[in-house]
Amino acid sequence: MDRREFTNLIMLSGVGSMVLAPGMASAGAKLFEKSDGGFPDNLPDNLRKMVENTLAKPYSEITTNWDGSIQIEGLLRFAKRGHEASFTYAKEWFEYRLKTDSQMTDEEYFQQYITKARARINRRGPLTFSIYSANLGVAFPVYDLYKLTNNPIARTVCLDVADAILHECARDRYGMVAHDDGNFTRFAIPDTTYWATRANAIAGNLTTGELSEVYYKQAIIQLDTGIDIFLDKKTGLVITGIFDDVIGKTYWCRSQGWLLWSIVGLLRNLPNTHPRFEYFAKQAETIADAVQKYQGKNGGLHVLVDDPTSPEEVTGMAMCLSAMKESVRNGWIPDQYSAFFEKGYDFLKKSVDENGNITNVYTAWAKTAEAKEVNRMNENFRGFVPGILMVAADEMTK
Repeated sequence: MDRREFTNLIMLSGVGSMVLAPGMASAGAKLFEKSDGGFPDNLPDNLRKMVENTLAKPYSEITTNWDGSIQIEGLLRFAKRGHEASFTYAKEWFEYRLKTDSQMTDEEYFQQYITKARARINRRGPLTFSIYSANLGVAFPVYDLYKLTNNPIARTVCLDVADAILHECARDRYGMVAHDDGNFTRFAIPDTTYWATRANAIAGNLTTGELSEVYYKQAIIQLDTGIDIFLDKKTGLVITGIFDDVIGKTYWCRSQGWLLWSIVGLLRNLPNTHPRFEYFAKQAETIADAVQKYQGKNGGLHVLVDDPTSPEEVTGMAMCLSAMKESVRNGWIPDQYSAFFEKGYDFLKKSVDENGNITNVYTAWAKTAEAKEVNRMNENFRGFVPGILMVAADEMTK
């Protein structure tokens, strides 16, 4: 019986139930045996409120697209540290999505999303998902759930996403995974590197032997290409993207985070004995050194990192904080960023008010950044904002 047949058999017993396999029911309970079920003691009250704001949302508002999946990943960061409400929410969200998304028509599915990007919908496995690049990130929180619950359905979803990248997603002329099924040949930003690299690295970690090597190889190809295209070797900064088939001239704040997250997403899953491990760690150090150099006076990263006249921004800083701090903690890069961490985390905390609302956010995207429309701050908030900050808040309180 192959993995899909096994999963289908399980699905007949009840979609996504956490009592479907030995050990699954007890896995979550054991996590909280030595915990009071609360947040880490050193998490500030305003950041706790930010997390609680996500917990108050209905599952229907937390999609499998980037805006939703990063919030679930943020919750699971705290679940792994003993926050029971975050674990329960993430588990039930996954069950909701397994059941609900498969019942939607294509149009109903797309109506959930703010973005107008469209790509084919994969309905082959237990979770229905679009192969639009930002949807591929659903594998990230689902993998965290798998590690907490041993749910075989979660494992299958992770492998389904990696298989979609290998066999279904289009490529641009550089060989990078396509942003979407539309105008993908003329547009790309480093987030596509992130989705493809980390998803395949996870699959490599979940499998063994030749199959594992296939997934790792694709992760490395995607990351190598992203580094070759987006990392400016002279400045150490990450280029905003490719627009109208021309490589951009600016360095957007979140692009720094995207490529750092791509590298860390591989290192987190790649055996440290792998012959390419040290090379990728060195690339992370290169970016870390550059963003440290350009940190703003208040602790943020400027919307255009090397332009001090552009506003200081919190999501790009949060992405860099989480990736760099994790890399230092694991010994992947040198421990030489303490002042950057202190100043950046202080800026993050000051960007969240007592009600958990976030400010200092560049709410526009890469194209407007490349056009130097740098003042598009705090306009139309999306779910990725608290998600990014949750990930950073977890790392900075370890």
